[in-house]
Order: sequence, then structure tokens, then C-alpha cells
Amino acid sequence: MAEYLLKAALKKIDLADNFHVCSAGIMATDHGRASDLAIRVMKDLNQDISEHVSQRITQELLDSAAAIFCLAENHRTFLLSNFKDIGEKCFLVREFLDIKDKDIFDPFFGHIDDYRRVCADISSAMESIVKFLTGNDEN
Repeated sequence: MAEYLLKAALKKIDLADNFHVCSAGIMATDHGRASDLAIRVMKDLNQDISEHVSQRITQELLDSAAAIFCLAENHRTFLLSNFKDIGEKCFLVREFLDIKDKDIFDPFFGHIDDYRRVCADISSAMESIVKFLTGNDEN
């Protein structure tokens, strides 16, 4: 969901072509599809993620990233412990929220309301993340 929310936020200000946005997971399998509940929640936002294909995180992917956004501290801790030279570009989404001590937990195996809550939390960080990425407080 986060990948598509960020793409939509960048598209809204005509900057989608300036950034390559992708998602990857620590526990993800390559070529998996989005969960039915994630597809449903995003469809409610007029976003079709039914063609999404998951990928596992790799050093090459992290090396190519200008910024890495993790949903939870344990995700960031894992990345920092297992991959080299990413510390200065690895952030928690919560750092871009008003409530900076709240992790955003993966709703996998949860209910539709869990997915909606996660989507809302991620969405609320998007404006600040876009400002951070563009270096522009005017967006």
C-alpha cells in the first residue's frame, strides 16, 4: 500500500516521473501478489494494486535507493544489522507523523479494519515524506 500511496502523492504534484518508487519486504516472497484485503482497501481509494508483485529486499535494491522508509523499528533494525551502508538513508514512516513513537505494524493476517488503519497512518505521513524527498516545504 505504501508504494502506491507515495506514487499517488507524487503524481498529485506532477513529480511521479522524477522518482522511482518500489516496495520490498524482509519476509516477502518474490512474485507474490497483494493481499485481497490490501487490494480492497486501496480500491476504496480508487487505486488498483491488483497487479502488484512483491519482492524481497536485497543489497542491490537498497544501494539504488535514495531513501528507505520502514514501517516499524524492527524492520529498520533488521535492515541496519543485515545490510551495509544504508544508515543515513533509512527512516521510519512514523518520523513523518505527528506521533513519532508509534510503529506501523504489518496488517497481514489481520482484518479489513487493520488494513484501513495502516493505510490511514501511511497516508497521513505522505505529505511530509514528499516534502522531505523534494526538499520543498511548499508542496
